[in-house]
Amino acid sequence: MRTMPIGPRKTDNNVCPICNSPVNSERHGPQCAVDSSGVVEVRPPAVAERERAFEEVEDEFLPLLSAAHEFKTPLVVMLGYTELLRSGCAGDVNDRQRGILGEIQESAERLQRVVHDLLLLYGLRAAQGRGAGKPDQSVADVNANMKELFENWVPVANQKSIRYEFCPAQGEPGVKMEPLRLQHIVSNLIENALNYTPSGGTVTLSVRQCFWDRRKTKVGSLFSLERRVNRKIENAVCISVSDSGPGIHPDHHQEIFADFVQLPGASARGTGLGLAIARRLVDAHRGMIWVESELGKGSKFLVLLSRSR
Repeated sequence: MRTMPIGPRKTDNNVCPICNSPVNSERHGPQCAVDSSGVVEVRPPAVAERERAFEEVEDEFLPLLSAAHEFKTPLVVMLGYTELLRSGCAGDVNDRQRGILGEIQESAERLQRVVHDLLLLYGLRAAQGRGAGKPDQSVADVNANMKELFENWVPVANQKSIRYEFCPAQGEPGVKMEPLRLQHIVSNLIENALNYTPSGGTVTLSVRQCFWDRRKTKVGSLFSLERRVNRKIENAVCISVSDSGPGIHPDHHQEIFADFVQLPGASARGTGLGLAIARRLVDAHRGMIWVESELGKGSKFLVLLSRSR
């Protein structure tokens, strides 16, 4: 096992820079496009409506929200006293007792993360129910944030003997999003990739500037075709996390982004909230998130965001 150095990876002219597959392979398709100027175009798939309106789910979610609020203070107290006992400040603790306290602390921290995710999910639902809020004026340096995030997960990759790579974009692309939110989105994708990839497998985090045509144009319009050909600029940033895990059946490609959804065989420690929160954060910034995967051929999650000017 080895962890690849951080830096741009050499590319092959016969390999698509978007799907990282040979241009004559089945995996390379119409969602990838490169024009004569070398500008990569990313074409996200058409995504069907994945949930009911906010008002329809608000009432059934309120009991969970109330419970999450009630858990916050007791969990802080539990964690504080557990750490106090483990440190020996309240009396001597033998190794067996310290181990038990460590398990209590780990479980409490896990529950604390669930509470945080529930409250974050409700906040995003509420924002969606009220319509678009104030635009985020923060600008995140994508390469710098992804490099930091990549390094945070290196110990986990080393522990599982996974080949772990980072391919930054050329230049210094930025997106209008708080850096912590951007890292939250991609961290969920990396964590899932490392969890599902077996020992000896590969996980790759990539960043690329690209062209994203967001305009709704009439099919057959000569003017539209001319603009598509002549006006392609790198106006977006595509972040992808690919793995060599078991893959995901196409029937589940949309539902995995819904709230509290876990695929068969997923870890019982999960809550089914990670991808749902990532999707809502991306939606809030008018981006796109989707998965390209086949059973037995690994998975690739992609996040497409408009580039800041």
